[in-house]
Amino acid sequence: MTYFAFEPAATAAVVLGLALLGVTRLTSSFTLYGIQTVLLGALAIAIGAHHGDGASVVVGIAVALLKGVGVPLFLARTARRIECRRDSGTVIAPPFQLFLALAALALLVVVRPFDGELPLYALPAVGLLMIGMLIMLTRRMAVSMIVGFLVLENGIFLYAIGQPHPMPFLIEIGALIDVLGGTMLAGLLVFKISRTFEHIDVTRLRELRG
Repeated sequence: MTYFAFEPAATAAVVLGLALLGVTRLTSSFTLYGIQTVLLGALAIAIGAHHGDGASVVVGIAVALLKGVGVPLFLARTARRIECRRDSGTVIAPPFQLFLALAALALLVVVRPFDGELPLYALPAVGLLMIGMLIMLTRRMAVSMIVGFLVLENGIFLYAIGQPHPMPFLIEIGALIDVLGGTMLAGLLVFKISRTFEHIDVTRLRELRG
């Protein structure tokens, strides 16, 4: 059985993910992602304290501070350096993205296609996975795609902390370090692309084909 605060916190995280689909201003995206991640970190802390699991408390604090505060600040600094304030456009209009996400979530809850393999507490995590993938597939700016990847990773983290038997501490810390390292590397690559090609619109990279 999951901690009693899991359902409302997980639902709030999904709502924040849906809000990300409707914004194109990068600072707003970073802020919403940061709030979502701090919320999940606080949830991990609460679950760890409830069950007397000190490792979950440590991981929750690290996630809230490093991913929830540090990563948005790093991405905001990167966006300022490349002078990018908002996503110039999306492959699919934000209202239609929101419709697709809501339809997929409703189908997941009502139909329950993986009822035997997918427990009820895992549905919000799957919802975040779908939202993250949708952001990655429909945004044109590389920075926005990084946010989509991070939201997807939040879905994995939400699934992990909802497990009756949490993952070992070293695995959780290792995964956190991997995400932080990948984010820093992606930010540096975005800056390099911007300096070289004077834009970070991934749809224009087809011009590189000779």
